[in-house]
Amino acid sequence: MPVRVRAKPPGEFIRDHMVDVGGMDYPQSIFNAYKLYLKTQGLKDGLTRATMSHYIYLANRIGLIQFDHAESPSRWDGIENGFEVPDGYKRERRPFAPSPRHYYRILDPTDDRWIRLEASYREGLGLPVGPMAPRPPIRPPAAEEAPPPPRKAPPKKAAPPKAKVARKPRVKKAPAPTPEEKVRPYEETVGLIVATLAELEAIPSEETVIDVESRLLDLGEEVVAAAGKARGTEKTLLSNIVSRSTRALDEMTLLRSSVDRVLLSETPTERERNMAALRAAIRVVTEELTTLPKGEGGE
Repeated sequence: MPVRVRAKPPGEFIRDHMVDVGGMDYPQSIFNAYKLYLKTQGLKDGLTRATMSHYIYLANRIGLIQFDHAESPSRWDGIENGFEVPDGYKRERRPFAPSPRHYYRILDPTDDRWIRLEASYREGLGLPVGPMAPRPPIRPPAAEEAPPPPRKAPPKKAAPPKAKVARKPRVKKAPAPTPEEKVRPYEETVGLIVATLAELEAIPSEETVIDVESRLLDLGEEVVAAAGKARGTEKTLLSNIVSRSTRALDEMTLLRSSVDRVLLSETPTERERNMAALRAAIRVVTEELTTLPKGEGGE
């Protein structure tokens, strides 16, 4: 039976889970619950933590959930670990302290957009979305057939002498591609997106911003699909690309507003000031997209 008949997609599971736990939960708890759910369905592999963060991001952007509050993990001991968490700490990415748990609250469990989060987000941006593939029908188990009657073995015949065949020369097989070589096409796509961001500094345009965001979404979908089949180092490298593209998508609102301010500038002085803000926004998106996590070449 196909996987999508037996298991819920991530968006549908997030909705049902948050309703079951009272309407509020944090991403790591949702991810652990989804892994347990897939295991009960007989599925060994489902999706990564970075992919779950991507779906939480989509649900938040299209208004299906809303950030409620942040709560620091109870396991953190500032004295034992040599650092004391300051009051009001809410930043997620910080190398010397654990991230607080960000709790999200569900807004409308009856919204149909839960089923196709990716497609609903793209429709909100005005991007083309294909129709949803129909689910195959669940076939009833076939009736057991009676075993065929035993066949009598034919009489053995003396095998003719084997003719000597000249051995073919051995051909060395090409070595299997390394994980870095398999991931290289996706990194080249990242390079093209960075080049487009550089063009945006020379010619500010809303169409270029939409093109960059569309490429990031397409890249995320392709890498998530490839990561589901990958193992080991290749899976880690693909998960890093998903994390970087998700962080870059978080900064697209800042980039879009910076471009709008440049286009609406009325005087040269105002335009130069807005261009400085646009360059800073481009630099932030580029760094989020190209900076590797710690332990993978990042600082």
